[in-house]
Amino acid sequence: TMKSFQLVSMIVLLLVQGATCFVQPRPLSLSSSKNVVSHQALSMMDVSAITEASHSLSTAAAASSGMLLAETEAWVQPTAFVLGPFLNLMSFAMLCRVVASWYPETNLNKVPWVFVAWPTEPLLRLVKGVVPPAFGVDITPVFWLAIFTFLNEILLGQQGLLVMKMKYGI
Repeated sequence: TMKSFQLVSMIVLLLVQGATCFVQPRPLSLSSSKNVVSHQALSMMDVSAITEASHSLSTAAAASSGMLLAETEAWVQPTAFVLGPFLNLMSFAMLCRVVASWYPETNLNKVPWVFVAWPTEPLLRLVKGVVPPAFGVDITPVFWLAIFTFLNEILLGQQGLLVMKMKYGI
């Protein structure tokens, strides 16, 4: 598998950089039994040319994918870096609270559930009096799950505000 990887990388380098990535340009000799690049052709490769070719490939890939980051305020990227995992963790915790509410005998003071109850309980208490139960079921975890999912999509989704600010400097 390593030799096939080397063959593929040689072909990619030839397509991208032409024959300039070799110290002495010679045609590649393939062994007829295994269809791999010969050891002599691999030993002629210039390491600095490979590094330069991989750098130009990564630059071209980043430019074509639209992932070049625009210059923006210093607070945007750290905020997105912290806010993304926080919103995902809280969404997951609220989803766990929804599942726990299906089983009334669940003790939220036991070890697996205490990690879900500890960060979510203050938020649930905050809106329990405001959001009425639906059909006798407490829907406050669903309310918070919707809020966290909405914020995640609006701020960090594909066209989220922070993502657009990082990409285009809007």
